[in-house]
Amino acid sequence: RALEIRIKLFGEEHPDTAQSYFILGVIQHALGNFLSALQSTQRALNIRVKLFGEEHTDTAKSYVNLGVTQHALGDFLSALQSDQHALDIRVKLFGEEHPDTAQSYFNLGETQHASGDFSSALQSLQRALDIRIKLFGEEHPDTAQSYFSLGVSQHASGDSLSALQSLQRALDIRVKLFGEEHSETAQTYFYLGVTQYTSGDISSAVQSLERALEIRIKLFGEEHPDTAQSYFILG
Repeated sequence: RALEIRIKLFGEEHPDTAQSYFILGVIQHALGNFLSALQSTQRALNIRVKLFGEEHTDTAKSYVNLGVTQHALGDFLSALQSDQHALDIRVKLFGEEHPDTAQSYFNLGETQHASGDFSSALQSLQRALDIRIKLFGEEHPDTAQSYFSLGVSQHASGDSLSALQSLQRALDIRVKLFGEEHSETAQTYFYLGVTQYTSGDISSAVQSLERALEIRIKLFGEEHPDTAQSYFILG
């Protein structure tokens, strides 16, 4: 409704209209309607590029969200292009040591991981982690997120020892920030357990995986995908 009013008042090529398309895309993505989100976000991007040019914060935000939705749809090639474009703009506007730049390195690393380019993913995720530690310190949700994703990529690339260290660090931070009974804590126990199993430490793996299961049952109940995932791995 807000979008319709703004189009009527301002026309298509107006900052407020672009913002309405952008917000609509965010909502559609959150609801799982990725194709509609892609269309809305692309429309917001087109307007912003025309109004502001490429090197503008709002244009960068549109590239970020476009990349996230492309990633969700499994279109990793397009997502990589959008993520890289957002990163390039943010580095130029803000420099390396900025939260938005760190976010773009992180998003790029996640997409590189999803596309199987673990070497590039490790570099991007490590860069995001380095910036976040410098900006936020160790005990921050974004830092924990970076340790976690770095650990997952290290595990995928066969470096179980480094993965164990990264995942344990993510777990320590998340327990301190969120407590034991939190979805992100459970997620970290789960992947730590998987990595412990891969590295041959079966006893520790069972403890971590059982802890993840206990938290997930308490948070989500029995009939939930995350709970099912834990049961499957333990079974």
